[in-house]
Amino acid sequence: MRVPVFWVFGVIFGLVPMHARPVQQKTTATPIVITHVTVINPGTSSVLPNRTVVIIGDRIASLSDAATFQTPKNARVIDATGNFLIPGLWDMHVHSAFGDWFPGGRDIILPLFIANGVIGVRDMGGDLPVLQQWRKEIADGRIIGPRMVISGPMLDGYLPDGKLRFPSSIPVTTPASAAAAVDTLKAQGVDFIKIQSVISHDAYLAAATEAHKQGLPIVGHVPDRVRIKEVVEAGQKSIEHLMGIFEGCSTEEDKFIKGEGNLKLLLTTQDQQRCDALAQLLAHSHTWQVPTLAWQRGGTFLDQLDWKHQPLDKYVPAYWRDVTWRRFNDQMMPDLLHDPLPLRQDYFARNLQMVGALHHAGVLFLAGTDTAPGIYVMPGFSLHDELANFVEAGFTPMEALQTATSNPAKFLGTEANSGSVEPGKIADLVLLRGNPIEDIQNTRKIELVVAAGRFFDRAALDQLLMEVEATAKRMK
Repeated sequence: MRVPVFWVFGVIFGLVPMHARPVQQKTTATPIVITHVTVINPGTSSVLPNRTVVIIGDRIASLSDAATFQTPKNARVIDATGNFLIPGLWDMHVHSAFGDWFPGGRDIILPLFIANGVIGVRDMGGDLPVLQQWRKEIADGRIIGPRMVISGPMLDGYLPDGKLRFPSSIPVTTPASAAAAVDTLKAQGVDFIKIQSVISHDAYLAAATEAHKQGLPIVGHVPDRVRIKEVVEAGQKSIEHLMGIFEGCSTEEDKFIKGEGNLKLLLTTQDQQRCDALAQLLAHSHTWQVPTLAWQRGGTFLDQLDWKHQPLDKYVPAYWRDVTWRRFNDQMMPDLLHDPLPLRQDYFARNLQMVGALHHAGVLFLAGTDTAPGIYVMPGFSLHDELANFVEAGFTPMEALQTATSNPAKFLGTEANSGSVEPGKIADLVLLRGNPIEDIQNTRKIELVVAAGRFFDRAALDQLLMEVEATAKRMK
């Protein structure tokens, strides 16, 4: 970039202490011109060199050839020569306000998303009043954070000890209680219904039926006692973590439904014909997959995690690390260590292979990370890890970008307003110093983030990170 963006926004964001300045620049009618930039639209796989993008308020006003563009006299101009402009990114599986697990989430999780170009999230289970309040404050420009679609508390059953596995959950034990929970969440204004693993077979089907009656999408896990084919038939819109797929491909699926399976049995009973039929079913039914490979990798090799040498630890409050994540680690470790490391390495390699095979069969994918419950699956940063995981699984970089840009817009039904760099769309943009089509790691090289017309130049983004670091330190 020849002319740094700092001259436009640095005075606002970089020099005034947080307590004395607006947290975001208000959108104005003054045109903002990003010129001599290469525009990448993943949804159409288009790469348009030497373009000029004009932003007025919270909208993209025009997209034109920079060679013939006449800059308005009153415009602010950003010379983006050598840079690449992509649509703003979405993380489609997060937990931002999750009981007492992540204190300080408003001042840590939310700005970390923006600092990493994540301008939207699908919150897959959280404290509804808190999330709704955050959403309002973000929209009003009072706090910094992404746009949110929200499930509120998850529907789940009790564990054998009579407890719920996760916070932000509603216990449902019968079909009637499942339907009632859906009705209650509808009245409270949720955007969709999230299903967890321990809910019973009949309660799950009742919840799905009621969600459809109420016009709410139902998404989430394939419950332990439900076959993936039943989930598809029930109209579940997305499946998380590749749940049910390996079981559905197994010749011993019945054993897994009864809770009698194990990882070795799962991997040694995979049947290609069953897998092919399942892939066709998922593709034909448009059942979206959110494999959360960032968390799958971390969780599969949790015993290999070096807790003392984490480069992003400066953004982690002590409570997250020493209480929440350590407790989660201790709960998971006994079952994890039942399986030797080589078997788990094979399992994760099969996860990557499965994602690639489903993709090539036409199954639809979304990028999601399971931050922040995933141990050291850091908000914002982990979305870039997930894009790299998709490429490792066989996606092209352009296809990986689709999972976090155009595909979320399709899934959410917001294509008319988001998911691409086009006139009339919401100004959600990320300016990169490197070409992400040549190397997906270049999505990390962020020069500028525009979130609904609010600008954060590199100096402002660095300031956000410094403030998050200071907040995390104060909480220790």
